Amino acid sequence: APPPSALHPPVVLGGGLALWGEWCNLSCASGAECLPACHPQNGFCEDDNVCRCQPGWQGPLCDQCVTFPGCVNGLCVEPWQCICKDGWDGHLCDLDIRACTSNPCANNGTCANLDNGQYECSCPPGFSGRDCQKKDGPCVMNGSPCQHGGSCVDDEGRASHASCLCPPGFSGNFCELMTNSCIPNPCENQGICTDIGGDFRCRCPRAAGPQQHRILKGQAICFTILGVLTSLVVLGTLGIVFLNKCEAWVSNLRYNHMLRKKKNLLLQYNSGEDLAVNIIFPEKIDMATLPREAGDEEI
Repeated sequence: APPPSALHPPVVLGGGLALWGEWCNLSCASGAECLPACHPQNGFCEDDNVCRCQPGWQGPLCDQCVTFPGCVNGLCVEPWQCICKDGWDGHLCDLDIRACTSNPCANNGTCANLDNGQYECSCPPGFSGRDCQKKDGPCVMNGSPCQHGGSCVDDEGRASHASCLCPPGFSGNFCELMTNSCIPNPCENQGICTDIGGDFRCRCPRAAGPQQHRILKGQAICFTILGVLTSLVVLGTLGIVFLNKCEAWVSNLRYNHMLRKKKNLLLQYNSGEDLAVNIIFPEKIDMATLPREAGDEEI
């Protein structure tokens, strides 16, 4: 007889007769045994030691569910489920959310996945940083050997040994030697240097600093310009006063000359007789109104 269909499992009747098929119109001989026995709900024994599983179940004993078709990285508890494993997401569990998949840890660092898609790198000796990308040089691995505030340098971890950058007043491989900070003299413009134990202080001579020289030079220029402007103002004022005085003096000379000529004419007209001449001087003389020649005018 043909094997029973999984969609239409057999129905066992009394007397050991099993009917199966879409209309239960086919029969098969009973007495097949499976050891171990098939799952009582998910399958039945078709032949000796052959379990026929119900739809959605699989396995030798029909006790394993079938995941949803296309489920990649998922599990199931009931048939047709797709429950994603850790680090996977999506309807078919095909989206990798494990941060360590991209190997973010450099220099043979060990990556560990954390929650929410985060990761953590465990760096090997000699490396540090979030992704183990930073090489630790002697200054980090062995500590700074520099004394008296010296700075440890190792070429960003690439140097084989550490070096020290010493502050002023110290020298030596590890800045262990104290030197005179005033040798050579660091003060400019003949300033006096005083060593104060690893440092120095300058005492500047008076009027020796470049800043003071610039100030004095600027003051001299300002006073020079001010003196020139003052001289121009004084000269202009004196010029105006001189012109006014000169004009008055010239006017008086012309007026006196005109009076003498008038007096001589009067004396000539009166044949040498003594006359009293009373001349009234005006308060202001306008030279523009005085004639150049007054010999023919009558008084």
